[in-house]
Amino acid sequence: MTDPEYAPIPTTPAAVASAVLAAIEARPDAFAMNHWAHLPHTTRLAPTQAPACGPTLCAAGWAAHVTGWTLVSLPDDEQAEIIGDGDGDTYTTRTSIYAERGEERRLIRDVAAEALGLTPSETFWYDTPPTALHLLREIAGR
Repeated sequence: MTDPEYAPIPTTPAAVASAVLAAIEARPDAFAMNHWAHLPHTTRLAPTQAPACGPTLCAAGWAAHVTGWTLVSLPDDEQAEIIGDGDGDTYTTRTSIYAERGEERRLIRDVAAEALGLTPSETFWYDTPPTALHLLREIAGR
């Protein structure tokens, strides 16, 4: 999706929200709020790859993707140990859908909240697509 040579990884919440909106506008068929990352034909989506036909990402998935994280969706019978962060507390959990960068594995929701400058009570991961887009536009200052 983003080639570091041409599109630097956004580093501020407003820049991340703008990049997410641009990605969704470019690929509206790959935006859905019912899965963190639905990758039906692969288990990994690198940040330099655009989602091919079929995959969908929610707002959090897109935020992780545009900020340089690889999205991983393991088969249903596989899980990985992930570090989570809830209200400042770090914990370990197991999941089959997560974001990874180098050796670090994190929950997509935590990566996205940090990238967008949101506290856990401010996230909108379980809202409707119109609500998510509205809130992304607010963060982006549009």
